[in-house]
Amino acid sequence: MRNLILFLLVFLCTEAYSQTRQSALDTLENRYQQCLGNSHTMYNCAVIYYKQLDSLLNHTLQNLYSNLAPGRQQQLQAEQGAWEEKKEEYFKKIDERVEKMHKRTMEGLDDDMISTDNKAAFLKARLLTLLAI
Repeated sequence: MRNLILFLLVFLCTEAYSQTRQSALDTLENRYQQCLGNSHTMYNCAVIYYKQLDSLLNHTLQNLYSNLAPGRQQQLQAEQGAWEEKKEEYFKKIDERVEKMHKRTMEGLDDDMISTDNKAAFLKARLLTLLAI
């Protein structure tokens, strides 16, 4: 009975944490959309959104590592390492595409804004996966 109560307590704490992170993610998304709607510097909005998502992703990972059993921690570390490799490859392709576009279009921040938005979407997808754990 004691183990059941402990399990329920851990589950409820984890569930509350997940909802808090989801709420933080929703808030970031809303602020980003408001910034895009109210600003002429959409690139700056995208950079701020990217940095905030990256920070939330790092905090989420730290919390997961500290709350998971050792075996699950190792599994998450392996999954995260594979994801980091995919991220680097994806970001490199995006950056190469932007460099090619800059050669054919006027120098501007539109391509950089779209690139940063795509990178943020990649981080957001990972964050959503982690929130489901």
